[in-house]
Amino acid sequence: MTIVNLKRVFTSMYYFLKLVFIGKEYDVVFVSSTAFNRGENGENILFKPMVDYCKKNDLSYMVLEDTFFKSYVDYNLSEKSVSFDFILIIQIICRKIYSLIYKTETLDQVYFRELKISKIIKNLFFKKFSSKVYITLIWNNVTLWRCIDPSACVVDYQHAFIFDGEEEYMKDGRPPRIKLDNNVTALVHGNRYKHVLIDNDASGFYSEKNVISVGHNNIMYTRKKNSLNNKIILFTLQLTPDFLDKEVNKLYAKIVDKIIDTNAHFLSENNYEIIFKHHPRYSKDHCPDINMEYDFVSFDNETPLTTLLNTASLHMTFNSTSAFDASMSRIPTIFIDMHEPFSPKEMFLNQYDYPCKDLVIKDYKDLKNILVNIDNKEIFNQCSNDVFQWSKEFYDDFDEKVFQDFLLDQISKYKHLNGDELHQNK
Repeated sequence: MTIVNLKRVFTSMYYFLKLVFIGKEYDVVFVSSTAFNRGENGENILFKPMVDYCKKNDLSYMVLEDTFFKSYVDYNLSEKSVSFDFILIIQIICRKIYSLIYKTETLDQVYFRELKISKIIKNLFFKKFSSKVYITLIWNNVTLWRCIDPSACVVDYQHAFIFDGEEEYMKDGRPPRIKLDNNVTALVHGNRYKHVLIDNDASGFYSEKNVISVGHNNIMYTRKKNSLNNKIILFTLQLTPDFLDKEVNKLYAKIVDKIIDTNAHFLSENNYEIIFKHHPRYSKDHCPDINMEYDFVSFDNETPLTTLLNTASLHMTFNSTSAFDASMSRIPTIFIDMHEPFSPKEMFLNQYDYPCKDLVIKDYKDLKNILVNIDNKEIFNQCSNDVFQWSKEFYDDFDEKVFQDFLLDQISKYKHLNGDELHQNK
């Protein structure tokens, strides 16, 4: 299913056509997908403390949000944000045309494709638009922002986990070319992530100067002092249309089905409840269904993750970043290591040193054994405390002072550089 909100598209078109004639200048532009608007009031929970800082300190800012058209849900725009959908549709059309001309696309060709398209879009709509700092999630359109403002600071704020081997951050000792060529600064959630980038970068691109630990909006997590095992398990699924090989998702769904089927009698007899939550990019049209008719199973795709975690005492997944969300609420994660593309071994167990290594399912019957063991109050409390302490290495609370120093420094540099350029032009 493709979700296209026509009202949003026309509103977006009006804004960008008007931008051709009326200039806009900002201190900060925030750029993301509406799929990140998962807070209680449909707000972008990652950007919230940054936007709040701009509001409090009278910095001019705007929020640009585009739509992930294959999502199963149409997320609303954040308050006072501008839809980027009109430009996104133009980009999609341009990419289709490019693909017809160039039958095969290497990584370099993809980069040059985005560069060409960005230059076209800049000349059409952004000649009168500028910002001193662009802060993105998933490096959303960083090539376009660099084309628009060569002297601006273009930032990628961490949206999920970072590990050595992740193409979005680090692969074979090098960052992706798009970040190198666009000189993208990284804002990360904690020092452990910071050193994953700096220590594993053979290119020397990542350094103390362009990897800044600003923290994470942890106020949305309930900092439980003591946890009780109420036998409610939140299972975060990772079925998305991103995998071109449909068999990958089919096997994933089959494994989930069989784990529950194999342990159904035990789960029912011992009063366990399992709440399944789909990935935000899940699509019924592009992903296999998970159908279960057990009384102890339910699906909840509407309630925010943080709210669901407040009701659960255990978490299950293959290798989702939701394991960190759970750990910040002292909730242990049971990992499933039975599907290579989704294996937690390299990332969570090897690179991240997840403390509860016994909570790993490698055979369908392992779930029962794990639940029997962790039902011991002493063991459960130990796991809860261990995962909480572990999460603090990766996720600091958002540090407004660090963000302020970074932001004001970049704004000052931009003014100085462009003031010098203006002087030279005169």
